Amino acid sequence: MENLILISTILAIHIFAWLTPGPLFILIVRNALVYSRKTGIWTAVGIAIGSVIHITSSVAGISLMISTSVMAFNVIKFLGVGYLTYLGVKTLLFKINTQQAGTLVGHKDISPFHAIKIGFLAIILSPKAWLFFISIFATVFSSGAPFWVVAFLVIAMVLNEFVMASILSIFFTQKTIKSVYSKYQSSLNKCLGVAFIFLAGMIAFQK
Repeated sequence: MENLILISTILAIHIFAWLTPGPLFILIVRNALVYSRKTGIWTAVGIAIGSVIHITSSVAGISLMISTSVMAFNVIKFLGVGYLTYLGVKTLLFKINTQQAGTLVGHKDISPFHAIKIGFLAIILSPKAWLFFISIFATVFSSGAPFWVVAFLVIAMVLNEFVMASILSIFFTQKTIKSVYSKYQSSLNKCLGVAFIFLAGMIAFQK
């Protein structure tokens, strides 16, 4: 039961993270609106491919630290606590003006390869993405979760990157969606902010 709660909490946070504006969110929405829905989805493929590198390197790095230095792992663990708390507070206070998105003018579409490259580079070159995954998997390892939980989350989070980015591409190419999103944006930000702080508390109090 504890493992299921841990998995559910982390995947819920990952989903909420995609629903709150950030660099990848804005990139997906921009590509979908400026080019096409198809280009937005190909950008999502690139993000998913890049996330494989971020996630596997995070898991490998934390595993190495656990096996070589408990102190180093604890340092990363509490850096993760601080970072997640920071994200939580920042998200609670965050606002974005989505009205500008509706003013974007369509351009000639780009190739699938170009769209994939854009998505891949956006996540690979984002230190925040790496810190996010490090923080998430610090929680998993510090909880003493078995290997199957780690493996399941690696696969699920990569798939989730693609699915959520694709959903955003489809979602924001609907005519009436932007105004609806703007209406509930504040509530989504508050939910994610609380979730980040909750996860930070889980890490801090785990032995």
